[in-house]
Amino acid sequence: MITILPAELYRIVYFVVLTALTLTYYRKLANATQRGVMMAPKPYTLMVTFAVAFIIVVGLRPISSAFGDTVNYASTYFMMQDGLQDAPTPGDGEYVFNLLMWNCAKVMPVQWLFFIIEIGYVLPLVLACWRMDRRNAPILLLFTMSAFSFFSFGTNGLRNGLACSLVFLALTYIRGNVLDKWVCGGLCFLAFNIHRSSLLPIAAMVLTWFYRKPRTMYYFWVASIFVSLVAGGAVSNFFASLGFDDRMSSYIVMDDEDAQQFSRTGFRWDFLLYSFMPLWIAWYAIFKRRMCDMTYLMLFGMYVYSNAFWIMVIRSSFSNRFAYLSWFLYPVVLAYPMLRFPLWKQHHGRKTALVLLAHFAFTFLMWLIGK
Repeated sequence: MITILPAELYRIVYFVVLTALTLTYYRKLANATQRGVMMAPKPYTLMVTFAVAFIIVVGLRPISSAFGDTVNYASTYFMMQDGLQDAPTPGDGEYVFNLLMWNCAKVMPVQWLFFIIEIGYVLPLVLACWRMDRRNAPILLLFTMSAFSFFSFGTNGLRNGLACSLVFLALTYIRGNVLDKWVCGGLCFLAFNIHRSSLLPIAAMVLTWFYRKPRTMYYFWVASIFVSLVAGGAVSNFFASLGFDDRMSSYIVMDDEDAQQFSRTGFRWDFLLYSFMPLWIAWYAIFKRRMCDMTYLMLFGMYVYSNAFWIMVIRSSFSNRFAYLSWFLYPVVLAYPMLRFPLWKQHHGRKTALVLLAHFAFTFLMWLIGK
């Protein structure tokens, strides 16, 4: 078994490298003019190198409980190798992911499976950032890879991370020609068959495509808070009773004793405040500065609808996993208007740099306090 780093050093090294990258781009952005932030092409070398290094180092990580569900995935993989599990069938849930594991189990050790998964997780994010803004793709990628949920998606919620990356890439194709729309549909189909909970952001994408009035979206998000406060338990039970996804239903109804291994439950005002930050930037961009485009509306709508669902079931055990179904869009919703529009009248580069620094600082703080 390949050992690149001891398991306990992975987060430390990740944050050391991220700190260096964040400070490097902070200086570049802080010294840039408004036009420089928006129009000047940014070099790809640093961020592509980091993305490749992340794929290799995290993909070939040791099997350790330090990486959450990595141990459970490895256990299932070993059972497949020993012939203790039946071959997956198309009628099974999450067939594509199970088929990947089944075929890999025949020919390679488990670390190479995780390596393949990391490629499938990181590469769509790189491509999506490149398709969204080629000049500022490295900055978008830095926002994405320094997000609160990024490392966990790559080591713990593997199916979730893989599926959400494909949905994010699908979003960049939805506005194209007929072929692009087929690509979008194909990516969404793959995502759903990797992790069925991706139905939530997929549905949010479709809803936003047909209905994208930002003021109504804001009202919907605010209303979800009141619904959660007044009738959160009833809403959770209602969604669980629909039975469209056993995995999602189990996250909603799992008892508190089981949930303690993941996170404390209750109304998470801290996470609600975190979720609000891109909405504040969006309010300033859309309503105060009257700056928006179709891509930003799609990003904003997907985020709002998915995040509102999480708010309504926020008291549920494992509700963080629903939060991740919107949080994977968080960094791009936050960064996109600052990189594409002349958002700030004065000191545009410095303010953009400060948002980047604050975004990373929050992720670092959450790691320090063990959330």
